[in-house]
Amino acid sequence: MPIDGLVSDGEFLEITEIKRQQAEDYECITNNGVAPPDQRKVKVTVNYPPMITDMKNMPAHLGKTAILRCEAMAVPPASFEWYRDDHRLEGKKLRIKNEKTRSLLLFTNVTEKHFGNYTCFASNRLGASNASMLLFRKLSDRTSRQSVHILLLLFSPVAQEVVISLGAQFTLTVPNERFLTLPLLTPPSSTPL
Repeated sequence: MPIDGLVSDGEFLEITEIKRQQAEDYECITNNGVAPPDQRKVKVTVNYPPMITDMKNMPAHLGKTAILRCEAMAVPPASFEWYRDDHRLEGKKLRIKNEKTRSLLLFTNVTEKHFGNYTCFASNRLGASNASMLLFRKLSDRTSRQSVHILLLLFSPVAQEVVISLGAQFTLTVPNERFLTLPLLTPPSSTPL
């Protein structure tokens, strides 16, 4: 019986260059012309190395909880490990929760020392994949509003570029005309330029 366009009249069904999307149930029907036809389903599993499908940089507030998430598709399922600065993280100081297709790195009380780059490593017997993500300090709403006012004061109609500094960690240089298109950066009527 054809499934995904595959059909064979012989004793074997050969699937060349199989892809992981072709892992499914296939139906085998036998007929010798004497007895009634017999049919059975055969489950085909396609093994492949891990491929990380979801991860992203995450903002965090000091003293709050935060989660870094790493998802990977793999057959057999991937084993996960977390690293920071080439050191494997153990569950002693941080909580690591591994599930079938994802791993969570949980921070219960975020401190300054937690901010930085983390690497998720997913592996099975066929290979490995890794991805890095950043846990960074989230600016409070009040700080964000103050930053916008600082940006407004730095704006100059004659400058070729504007340099934006948000503390020691973030500096951004952008062309001046980019500010003209952003409505949030329109100066309040009481703020002189």
